[in-house]
Amino acid sequence: MRTVKFAITAFALGAFAAPLSAQQWTDNQTEVWTYVSESWSEHVDPGTWSEELDPNGYGWNTDYPVPTSRDQMAARTRVFGAEGKVLHYQLDPIKIAVSGDTAIAFYYANVVETNYEGKRENSTERCADTLVKRGGQWRFLGWFCETKSSGSDD
Repeated sequence: MRTVKFAITAFALGAFAAPLSAQQWTDNQTEVWTYVSESWSEHVDPGTWSEELDPNGYGWNTDYPVPTSRDQMAARTRVFGAEGKVLHYQLDPIKIAVSGDTAIAFYYANVVETNYEGKRENSTERCADTLVKRGGQWRFLGWFCETKSSGSDD
């Protein structure tokens, strides 16, 4: 039952995540955003982001001072587990550029979750994902998400 509710919620969020300007997106931009959205849907809660990262890629967020490889990310998740239980998230795309087999997607992610202590947290992430197409499939080559402080534009 939880899986059905999650699938319905994920579909509804995905359907409303794109702004009106997305109607002007190219097929390639739509394909990239679909991949990013589906990746969030599949990997946001269980902490399995490393599975989507290209073996040559790196991810970076404000929780760690340097970019993290796929293997380092997987090892940290094995030790510390998923970050928390995601209660709700919303993705708002800003810009997507595609050039051949490379793309970059800029967007905001608002995440409401319970942390490892069971306390509710709300965060707004400003993200820039770099993607590459390998074997006809998009993969994350790199991403950077920074947590924005309340009222901060930095």
